[in-house]
Amino acid sequence: MAFFTGFILRIKKNRAIKLYLRKLPRLLQKDYGRSKRYRPRQVRATIERSGLPVEFSCYAILIFCSKKAFDRYHTEMGETCDYEAMRSYVGNLFFNGNTNFSAHEVLPSSTDFDGGFHGIDTGGSD
Repeated sequence: MAFFTGFILRIKKNRAIKLYLRKLPRLLQKDYGRSKRYRPRQVRATIERSGLPVEFSCYAILIFCSKKAFDRYHTEMGETCDYEAMRSYVGNLFFNGNTNFSAHEVLPSSTDFDGGFHGIDTGGSD
């Protein structure tokens, strides 16, 4: 039973991350303008406003915020999240193993955005 529960949780997490990669760049840009990085509370507010899954918002904060902001946010929230393990997870699943990805890689430019993200393995299920 634990395997099944873990499997379902992993599917939900992968779907949420994929939604963050696809939808958040445009939504964050609309809400706060184009930026290399956003603040964790901005990312969280955009997730909540847009109806995206809140349960895995740590991953969105990991993608769109600096490590320092990620760590500070989670300390303030009393949460413990392993930044390096999470980056590895996202990098392996969506960036062909590259853990040095940046939000800039998923942010659309004004001329090439087609509603998706470019150069990224879209692994995981829809």
